[in-house]
Amino acid sequence: MLKLNISSGRVLEQLKLPVPPDEFKRKVDEIRAAGQPNIVPTVLNADSSVPALNWHLQQTRLDSDSTLQKLNQLAETIDGMNAAEHYHLSKSLDPESQQSLDDVLRIAAHIKPASLDCYEVIPGVTSHQELGRWLVEHDRLEDKVPETLRPYLDYRSIGIDYCNSHEGEFLADSYTGIQSGAMEQVLEEQGVLRLTLSTAKGTFPLSFPASDERLEQAKRALDVEDFAQAEITAVKFSSPYLDGLLPLDTITVEDANTLALCLQEMEQEDGELMKFCAVLEVEQPDTFTEAVSIAMDRDDYERVPEDMDEYGKQVLRRVGADDEVIDTIDGYMDFSRLGEDSMAEDGVRRTEFGLARRLSKPFPPAPEIGQAMM
Repeated sequence: MLKLNISSGRVLEQLKLPVPPDEFKRKVDEIRAAGQPNIVPTVLNADSSVPALNWHLQQTRLDSDSTLQKLNQLAETIDGMNAAEHYHLSKSLDPESQQSLDDVLRIAAHIKPASLDCYEVIPGVTSHQELGRWLVEHDRLEDKVPETLRPYLDYRSIGIDYCNSHEGEFLADSYTGIQSGAMEQVLEEQGVLRLTLSTAKGTFPLSFPASDERLEQAKRALDVEDFAQAEITAVKFSSPYLDGLLPLDTITVEDANTLALCLQEMEQEDGELMKFCAVLEVEQPDTFTEAVSIAMDRDDYERVPEDMDEYGKQVLRRVGADDEVIDTIDGYMDFSRLGEDSMAEDGVRRTEFGLARRLSKPFPPAPEIGQAMM
């Protein structure tokens, strides 16, 4: 159910949707007549199973039959959703800019049917404090907390940590988040990269990688023949590291899809995403297309072990020494010294994400690289 608190001058009335269209119009006319006839009734606030809707519906002017019809349609759509779909709708709404009623309807209409198998729904829990207490009382933490210690626990902090690690959301009357063990499956469904596209027609959230069918659906919703006709107003990655490493001002839908496919592959291999981040930090691409090229050519790079001794052994393996030879000379050779000297020659660079080198052509030396390698 969608509850609207409607204001017309000094008159405040609550309406519950959906209702028959004639009844909705009659109620709005009554509110306007009881208030100040020259003031258009507007939505003061909204209460629903998706609290995030409140901000986007505020100040909606109830001055046309079309608006009333759309609000009724939105209420019917929400009523037909389960908790997982409410969760997805909340995640899909832009938290930073108010979206129009048309935008909200379009987003709600494209929420895919979601199974509750991957989600945890805790009825009656609507705050971090309540969530932390519920987790402790139901022994949902890794270690059971003795009864004697429970009065001294910071339940709010416990709830915040759990909510963040499970991509949780507080809906109208419950907490909903991703089940432990289902994070990988859900994130794959949500995509590794998400764009918000905008035109005069409205906005459309698009997750990547995206199928040709989904891309065509987005074009129809935005009423464009080419994505160059749409503005990219928001970019979100499933990885928390990429935002500050990529030149997002030059991103295109086509490049976003290509990069998302690469990122999906990286997530299947240990250390590949961290290697990509390290390389981006060193290469500092000027355009998003250059960053995509790096992702596609990522086999030309490798992460380097922090241990100088181990790097020295890697250098020997590259020139043909096998493990038997290395074991034989162990104790008679300073592998660490060899590793340290070779790092400068190989153009190894230290980054926030570890050490990395380029295979085809060494990276140029960084400022004070000698001190950085000490």
